[in-house]
Amino acid sequence: MYLSALSVLVVKYNRMKLVSLYLLLLSFLTINNSLAQEKKGNPVKDPVKLIEQVNLFSKTINTITADFSQEKEMSFMEEKVISTGKFYFQKEKMLRWEYTEPFKYAIILNGERIRIIDEGKIKDFDTGSNRMFLEITEVMTGMVNGTLLNSSKFTTTWYDVPDFYKAELVPTEKSLQDYLVQIELQINKQDYSVEELKMYERSGDYTQISFRNKKLNEIIPAEIFNLD
Repeated sequence: MYLSALSVLVVKYNRMKLVSLYLLLLSFLTINNSLAQEKKGNPVKDPVKLIEQVNLFSKTINTITADFSQEKEMSFMEEKVISTGKFYFQKEKMLRWEYTEPFKYAIILNGERIRIIDEGKIKDFDTGSNRMFLEITEVMTGMVNGTLLNSSKFTTTWYDVPDFYKAELVPTEKSLQDYLVQIELQINKQDYSVEELKMYERSGDYTQISFRNKKLNEIIPAEIFNLD
């Protein structure tokens, strides 16, 4: 999933030549001070049972396709930046975030390989050669398929909000704590799928991604994840 301390948006608007996957992680998700004040809801009485339901759902999902909208606020910019695009996920470890407006940008994960495409310019990475890349890859896929909820790298607190379940994940490892304060997942109460992803960044900036028009277990063309 595009994730980072400054963000792909920073890349576009500040003409940065290269974005590491570290940057990609932090620009993926969300939250600002006003969101931090919103009502959490009531603590879930039986979080173990709820996690079992989420895990059961994730086991039935082989592919996800969805449109997404992203809102990014950065301290050095006066206005929020809104972008939209397409999201694809396929087991195992295949993921594509493709931004279509207001610019063309994509990050593709295929197994242990990652490709960043910025207005036609391609940069390839090997997650196996960099521990940070590997950790971020696990976070990226874990937020989608539910495995992040079982990770020892985070402590998770669950809340029952009227229209959804909220999972707040706080990193326990120093390597993640350096740039990540908290991840929030908004879970649909009907099918236990993720509807919104949020992240507190150590910098104080935030990003928020909301999914719509989700399609589950439909065939995704192989070229979507092709890196050859």
